[in-house]
Amino acid sequence: MTGTDLQTKGMLCDPGDHFTGIYEVERKYAVADLEVIRCQLEARGAVPFTLGNTEQDIFYDLADSRLANNNQQHVLRVMRPSGRALWISKGPGPDKCISMDLADADQANAMILSLGFEEVERLEKKRDIYFLGKFHVTLDELPGLGRFVELAIMTNDADKLAQFEQEIGELADSFNLSSDALQTQSYRAMQQALEA
Repeated sequence: MTGTDLQTKGMLCDPGDHFTGIYEVERKYAVADLEVIRCQLEARGAVPFTLGNTEQDIFYDLADSRLANNNQQHVLRVMRPSGRALWISKGPGPDKCISMDLADADQANAMILSLGFEEVERLEKKRDIYFLGKFHVTLDELPGLGRFVELAIMTNDADKLAQFEQEIGELADSFNLSSDALQTQSYRAMQQALEA
């Protein structure tokens, strides 16, 4: 990608292989202050990928809730002000994740609805993404839910999932993220629990 292409998509650097793979190993931690983590990232030479974006995730399912019943999610992610749009398919299971860039979020939404999917929920978050070696670290703030740090890596190799889980645990320890702060629910599940 050229510098102009990156800037057009709101990226500060080329993502390389950071988002390549069909599996994602991820851990999410609740934190009181994102700036503490941001300072640690900067001190370690982490590379900012996107900063200052608000992401709106639009979740879809079929009328019979087939995706939810199969532990799957289809999500259209719209990022502002960058204007990027992603189509994300998660599941079945916790580690399966495939995504792709889309040129036009409105057109993508119309296409998804024309295929018989229904919008079932929306979730909004402020998100900054950094690259730290082979890992990507997101700093998230969600209205009503709080502030979170996600540590993640993607891969095509299912045999590396256990190794990457261990490495992410070690990375979390290096940021002093405690197991008490580990969140096992998705943001969507957290929001649904809050609204119940």
